[in-house]
Amino acid sequence: MKILMAGLGSIGQRHVRNIRRVMGDEAEIIAFRSRGLKTTFDDSLNIREGVDLEEEYSIRSFTDLDEALSEKPDAAFITNITAKHMETALRCARAGCHIFMEKPLSDSFEGVEELRRTVREKGLKFFTGFQNRYHPCVALLKEYIESGALGKIGSARIEFSERLTTMHRYEDYRGTYMARKDMGGGPVMNLMMHDLDMLAYLLGKPVSVFGRLGFDSGLSIDVEERADALFEFEGGVNVSAHTDFLQYPPFHHIKIVGDKGRIEANFNTAKVIVYDGGENGKLTEFEQFVRNDMFIAELKDFIDCIENDKEPVIGIEDGILALKMGLAIKHSHESGAPVEL
Repeated sequence: MKILMAGLGSIGQRHVRNIRRVMGDEAEIIAFRSRGLKTTFDDSLNIREGVDLEEEYSIRSFTDLDEALSEKPDAAFITNITAKHMETALRCARAGCHIFMEKPLSDSFEGVEELRRTVREKGLKFFTGFQNRYHPCVALLKEYIESGALGKIGSARIEFSERLTTMHRYEDYRGTYMARKDMGGGPVMNLMMHDLDMLAYLLGKPVSVFGRLGFDSGLSIDVEERADALFEFEGGVNVSAHTDFLQYPPFHHIKIVGDKGRIEANFNTAKVIVYDGGENGKLTEFEQFVRNDMFIAELKDFIDCIENDKEPVIGIEDGILALKMGLAIKHSHESGAPVEL
């Protein structure tokens, strides 16, 4: 299989490492690199001094996307900055590439319908990279909700926060795509997006949202630094979601409440506790959890889709819904009113 990497920053390099782990020499990797940065990372985002990425992983690179596409890759990983996702994905889809799209789909709706149509008409596989769907805590949450052990779900609270200044210690945070509006930055698109997909996966369809953003925390960036959203989901489930670029150590937690009990998960420590009637909760710890395993799992599913003509576990519609939810939060803040979904 010939694979095109559109972008080789930290997340693109993670996918390259995993492609080699899973496929070995069966994958031919080419890359479109607009910046040509020479930094090579490991799984913990430590810089590997003296290591040439292209030599280490046998990558042929191109500075022109059309030239790379003339090599007729079977699949493309869209791992460049968010603001370039849609343009790049459209060109790859028109060329007949199956697509793995890192979240979020884009930072606007421009081009989304054309991409959906192109993927459908050409019979392409489109996989959206919400790797947290593969977290063992999420699987347990899903099991408890669907079993009815918590009763009728009435509310949920989710938070994903991390300190921007220490997310990429190897570079000035103010120049990263996460910190810049023109690149599709901000915690809503870069952190909360994972939770928006998770909420829809666990709780169903969102009905409306009221959102508020904050810009005054002193980071000197032109995107929001924090955000809060109050969703209503089908069935009258109220959900509050929070994100920010301020907290260290990182915090990623969910609590779901039903009329027979509640369940809480800490995604960073991989622990779940359930209270289903008794005073003492039932604790489940996933002691063998390794974060990169989620990326390996989604990669294997994407390859399986292509090789065995299966529907993606997390498809383009999932990416569109999460994008719709994220943009609705921003639109609600601008209008000062709830947005119907």
